[in-house]
Amino acid sequence: MKVLDPYSLVLMASMMCGVMSAVLFLVRRSFPADIHGLGHWGAALAVQVLSTACYSFKGTLPDGFVLPVANLLFVLGNGLCAMGLQAFYGRPQGWRMLGGALGFALVGMVYWLFVVPSYTARVTWMALPLSLINGTQLWLVLRHGRRHFATYFLAMLIGVNAVLVAVRGAMALLVPAPTVDLTQPGTLQGIYLVITAMVPILLSVGFIMVATKRLQFTLERRSASDPLTGALNRRGFDAAYARELARLRRRPRALALLAIDLDHFKAVNDVHGHGVGDKVLVRTASLVGAALRESDYLARFGGEEFVVLLPDTDMQLAATVAHRIQAALRTACDTGIPVCTASIGIAAQTDPRQELDDLLDAADRALYRAKANGRDRIELAVEEGSLRRASA
Repeated sequence: MKVLDPYSLVLMASMMCGVMSAVLFLVRRSFPADIHGLGHWGAALAVQVLSTACYSFKGTLPDGFVLPVANLLFVLGNGLCAMGLQAFYGRPQGWRMLGGALGFALVGMVYWLFVVPSYTARVTWMALPLSLINGTQLWLVLRHGRRHFATYFLAMLIGVNAVLVAVRGAMALLVPAPTVDLTQPGTLQGIYLVITAMVPILLSVGFIMVATKRLQFTLERRSASDPLTGALNRRGFDAAYARELARLRRRPRALALLAIDLDHFKAVNDVHGHGVGDKVLVRTASLVGAALRESDYLARFGGEEFVVLLPDTDMQLAATVAHRIQAALRTACDTGIPVCTASIGIAAQTDPRQELDDLLDAADRALYRAKANGRDRIELAVEEGSLRRASA
């Protein structure tokens, strides 16, 4: 069987990395600014091309210059991928870790090249910082990635890359040097080079898939969210209610709804201006959200009206949540933002045949009673369920 020329494989991999680097930079320009990391990956592939270009001067320029520079660029390219993942997932970027990996690689290259020349020792030494970088990437994806195919695909590719690096580092200690020398023709060298030529490209494709999935999620969230407060809009709330109604059909339980309206909000706008009024709305959404569970839903239906959907919650427990919300609003103390209390109406649903509009109407009627009876109070959607504000 004819063995592929290793230099041809390296050249092909370099050209593919260059093309993919350009693709990543173009994709970065078309993605929203809050999706980070694409530039890091584009730069990583560009650095890989520089590493290959530097390595191509082996035999023309002194090995004492070519080998350290090419290997350091290779470590830097891998490290930039890790930096890109950290930026993508909003984690602190480990530039110190990358600096340490580069320093470790440089010390080993100098020692095993000039002090005690050993090709196999250099291979094993270089496998250590690369394994650290690969392990960091794999941990980031598994720890912070959303559970979908793109994440699993990227994690699998990072795992393959980590195994390749570790296996080659171990083989350098166990087999003759020519077997792990990638400049020598051979079946194992050819297979390794083919795989390593494809892995950076596939890793970049995997990262683009993950970023595209994030973009899809971001656009869906924006289309279902109120742009001012970040709470759900009516569309997002309807979708959330549909999910909870499906659960209600599968398992009987209570589903509560709070209709919240800020008291005298028009006066806030008239006296302080709409800019301050917007700050009051943003603060209200933040305080209400902090009083809820992760499984609850907060929506803004317009103006100063908010709606909260409470799964697995009966009327009395919903009243406890409402009291907690009112207490948070009364004690808010942001500088320059006036305190604004809220009236709350509560309704509950146990029958999956009930319509959302019926539930909203029941909560609204209770809210109107709270307004009519003096504001800053809670009313239940049953005549005998009136809950007056607790005394201070």
